[in-house]
Amino acid sequence: MIQWFVKDSGIKLISFLLAIGLWYYAVGEEGVEITRTVPLKIKIKNPQMSVLSVSSPTVDVTLQAPRALLNEMTSNEIYAEHEIRDEAKTAGDYSFRLEPGEVKTSKNEIRVVRIQPPVIGVRLDELIVQKLEIKPNFVGEPAVGYQVMTNEIQLNPNAILLQGPKGELEKLSFVKTENMHLVGRIRSFRITAGLELPENVKPLSEALVDAYIPIKEESAEKNFENIPVLILKPLQKGLQVEIVPPAVSFTLRGSRSQLDKLSSEQVQAYVDLTALESGTHDVPLKMLLPPDVGLKDEPLIVKVTLKK
Repeated sequence: MIQWFVKDSGIKLISFLLAIGLWYYAVGEEGVEITRTVPLKIKIKNPQMSVLSVSSPTVDVTLQAPRALLNEMTSNEIYAEHEIRDEAKTAGDYSFRLEPGEVKTSKNEIRVVRIQPPVIGVRLDELIVQKLEIKPNFVGEPAVGYQVMTNEIQLNPNAILLQGPKGELEKLSFVKTENMHLVGRIRSFRITAGLELPENVKPLSEALVDAYIPIKEESAEKNFENIPVLILKPLQKGLQVEIVPPAVSFTLRGSRSQLDKLSSEQVQAYVDLTALESGTHDVPLKMLLPPDVGLKDEPLIVKVTLKK
């Protein structure tokens, strides 16, 4: 027996020390602590009540377990959950202590050491249903010279039933869609978008909106002065014509790009004397204009007198 201890004593000593070191490491691993910030979920057993606000939507949880086990877990696998029971029957402020058993993990070997803050405050409110208008939430602007025709926007649906705390819903006069990007657009487009809702407000139907967003070139106005009135058809032989006034002034409205290019020399105003007999007539003025450009006001009338 003594010879066994003496033989290769150096190797046996090193092995013994390694075994002790591994044992201490394993024991130490069982006591490793790590702190994670995890979401707090609150349930309410009373179906007539809802959470209006919470003092801390997340909690810092200190966990103890072997290091390898903790390293395998992500924060998404851990959360805290508390149920408010039937004792909460009216709107108001409540508080509760979060217990270790209310921290949910996927591994039984993990022990909850501390929770901060240990006490959570919530404000409860009556649960109501309210119908609200939906409005588009635009980001950016169309290309220069173009605009959204707001009075032609189509939303389907254009309103939605929402359920949530009375104090939250009564603050809302409408709800917005998710972002609709306009940057650089020059054409109308269709898009399906969700809704931006407070966390404690839920839709009672599908929260998707089909939208048609009309985009057109910006309109403008331009004044033209003393444009001569022309005659479209030659006069019948032996007839003389007098036009009052012989020149007109007016305002055109339409596509900004078209108006910017339009000069007085390019605008033609005329009267059609076809089939007119001798005498004085009120004749509507006709005009040759580019597409998407027209008179701002009512058609102009000139007085035409035909005489022999």
